Amino acid sequence: MYKIFDNKSLKENEKELQKINPKIEITEESLFYCIFIENTLIGYAILKEGNKLEEIFIVKAQRYKSYGVKLIEFIKNHLATKNQDVLYLECYEKNQVFFKKVGFKKSIENYYAVDELTKKRKRKKEGIRSTVYSIIINIILAGLKIFFGLIGRSKALVADGFHSVSDVVGSIVVLIGIHLGDKPADEDHPYGHGKLESIAGNIIGVILVVTAYSLILENINFYLNESVRVIPEKITLIIVVISIIVKYGLYRYKYNIGMRIKNDAVLADAREHKSDVLSSVAVLIGIVLSIYIDPIFDIILGVGVGLIIGKEGLSIIFQTSNSLMDIQDKKLLDSVQNYVNKFDNVENSHDIRMKTSGNMIYLTFHIRLDGNMKISEGHDISDDIKYSILNKYEEVGDVTIHVDCRI
Repeated sequence: MYKIFDNKSLKENEKELQKINPKIEITEESLFYCIFIENTLIGYAILKEGNKLEEIFIVKAQRYKSYGVKLIEFIKNHLATKNQDVLYLECYEKNQVFFKKVGFKKSIENYYAVDELTKKRKRKKEGIRSTVYSIIINIILAGLKIFFGLIGRSKALVADGFHSVSDVVGSIVVLIGIHLGDKPADEDHPYGHGKLESIAGNIIGVILVVTAYSLILENINFYLNESVRVIPEKITLIIVVISIIVKYGLYRYKYNIGMRIKNDAVLADAREHKSDVLSSVAVLIGIVLSIYIDPIFDIILGVGVGLIIGKEGLSIIFQTSNSLMDIQDKKLLDSVQNYVNKFDNVENSHDIRMKTSGNMIYLTFHIRLDGNMKISEGHDISDDIKYSILNKYEEVGDVTIHVDCRI
């Protein structure tokens, strides 16, 4: 549990802070971020000038249990909510390893800094904003398609309208996935909640498959049970053309955002819009053929719309399932392995694997070192490799390295 002590609460908790560290310097200008275990204070960090880390302290009995790392992560997340993009501190030589571990890099002279604290929040905002646009546009399109499909007597257009309704449901699932997937890592979820984005994408695929099945079944029933074929009205053509133009623009917009923020749920939503474009093109062809050749084409293309939607749904399920099952990016892994093998004293790297969580990748691999090397030397080499990888590969969130000695 974390608490933030400002000027008011600081006086109430001053004795508790001095109890764990009698040397603590308490000033009214400082902001105290405190970490508790079962309501017992075990550490604190002091910030001055809004975003300058002045001191971090964890009681001796709780050190080397990553509580310092967790406290820094809490501070970074809190600063991000305040639109502070940088956390910095003066250069502390004796704690360099710890500060590298929590993401500090040498910045201006005599300072370390962690920047881009608001990057995750901006990613979340972009995903939410684009998805809200999708929901609004799909509600309007669904209403137009169903209304004009009914008065224009086009079953294919009505079917396409219900496809847009399923898009609304899918986009709501995406919103939930983006919101929950952005939650930071915690004790129960050390890799964060990013896989919820892939789960949301998977749900969209299932919704599409179910929608496709119901549309195909409905149009087959029309074909078998209706003796009189109705010719659609020409007004339906205008609605379909409008739908194609709007949905293609929405598809490009969401696809570009999904690629930029690397969000499976947003990309799945974009592909759902793409399936809408394809199904609307099929509807357009079906209505034209129904008007000028035979009304049966309206029903045939209604089935065609269902098949297109079903195919896209299955494709989305397979793609997002790959993320859930941690499919290996061979190009990235080869690049990392070649990079690691260039380090001095590393005879080779092997058994390199990756896990994914949202847009972040977590790597594990082995390196082989001289067996006569001191443990501290091997540890330093591992740390150098780890933080070099984190600096070089933006998409890598953490690295775990196992050291083997020469056989």
